[in-house]
Amino acid sequence: MAISMKFQDIVRTVVYTAITFIATVLLVIETPATGGYFNLGEASIYVIAFISSPIVAGVSSGLGPALADLVLGYWYFAPATFVIKFCEGFVVSKLAMYIRNRGSTLIRIATASTGVILSLIVAIFLSFGGGVIEAEFSWAPTTLLGITLPIPSFRVVLPAYIWLIIAFAIASLSIAVLARIRPDVFPMAIGGGIMVLGYFFYEYFISNPLILGREAIAALFEVPVNIGQFTVGMLIAYPVVQFIEKARGFRS
Repeated sequence: MAISMKFQDIVRTVVYTAITFIATVLLVIETPATGGYFNLGEASIYVIAFISSPIVAGVSSGLGPALADLVLGYWYFAPATFVIKFCEGFVVSKLAMYIRNRGSTLIRIATASTGVILSLIVAIFLSFGGGVIEAEFSWAPTTLLGITLPIPSFRVVLPAYIWLIIAFAIASLSIAVLARIRPDVFPMAIGGGIMVLGYFFYEYFISNPLILGREAIAALFEVPVNIGQFTVGMLIAYPVVQFIEKARGFRS
């Protein structure tokens, strides 16, 4: 029985690897500023994570996209892709299992932890972003009905990383609220966060400075692309997961 199960897992892994590979190469939108590309691979990763064991989900989630990187010419991403997306698929599958067993309790804990995760992300971007916030107060002469009056003017210049932090805050709040209504969203969002941070660190420390000859901080440009990628993945995967869960009897 054990051998049979292992054989079934191998077969599933091969099939799911092919699916994640196809989903990744199906639509490729290059992002020259980052040396990467936008794809639909996350949708397949999330669906597979909900219907398979964590190890099967992890291996197929990592191997398929890594092979896609090699085939598409993005070889410098392949090793990182395998590790990052293995973690993404594994974690999403694990969390999906917990949600089925513990339901609302896990969601309450996970929603509360969103603030902690956001704080860590903010700290990371503050440490890597550099620069300062400029604030300037002045009196702007304004003519009204032929009379010139000094009007107070307050001008604030925010660095790019501050806008990224704001985007993370909005996304995290939206996910936290949605997770209380649609629990399946939360594992996908956590997996997407792993993917975003994983590629940021890889590009900052390895691919940009050591392989592509780019400024390390250019890794920030990949962040909104990857946020968009896992968001689109969630939008595609969620109805599919709901249909499968109902068919398997996990949802009333």
